Amino acid sequence: MTFDQAVYLPIYNMTGNPLLNQTMYFLADFLVLLIPASLIYIWLHGQEGKEDSLFAAYSTVAGILFTYFMGLFYAHENPSAFYDTVIAYHPENSFPSQHTTAMFGAAFPLLYRKRDKLGWVILVAAVLTGFSRIYIGEHWPIDILGAVVAGAAGLGIAITTWDKLEPVWTYLVEFGEKAEERTRDIFD
Repeated sequence: MTFDQAVYLPIYNMTGNPLLNQTMYFLADFLVLLIPASLIYIWLHGQEGKEDSLFAAYSTVAGILFTYFMGLFYAHENPSAFYDTVIAYHPENSFPSQHTTAMFGAAFPLLYRKRDKLGWVILVAAVLTGFSRIYIGEHWPIDILGAVVAGAAGLGIAITTWDKLEPVWTYLVEFGEKAEERTRDIFD
C-alpha cells in the first residue's frame, strides 16, 4: 500500500454522512474565498496594510504558478478515478492541490509580515481545505503536501523578488490610495 492510500483510505472511510459530506464539500470549495476577503480587509488599513495585502497576493499567485512547474515533474489522477468518492471528478492531474496552495500561499506571507491573527486563521483554513479536498475525493495526501511546498515556494519567490519590483508595488499602493480618496469624495 502506498503512502497516499494509507492516509487516504481512513479519510475515505469517514464518508457517508450526508451532513458531513456537504460540510466538507463546502469547506473544500469555499474556504478559499477567505483569501480575497482577508486581502481586502488588510488593504483598507493604511499604506502598510496595502503593502502587506499586495505581498500576500503576490506570494499566493507565485505559489499557484509554481504548482504548474511541479505538475511537470509529477502527475497522477485524483482519487475519484479509483474510488466512489463524495464528488465525482473527471480524471486529471491532481498534483498539487491549487486550492490548498492558494490557502497556504496566503497564510505564509501573512505570518511572515506579522499579520499573526489573520495569518493563523488562514493557516487553519488551509489545513481544513487540504483535509476536505482529500475527503471529497479531489486530492491525494501527497497533493496537499505538494501544496504546502508550493505555498512556501511562493513565499520564497515573493521575498527574493519583492524589492526588485518595488516600483510596481509603489504605483499600486499610490493608485489604491487615490482611488480611496476619490471614493470618499463621491460619498461625502
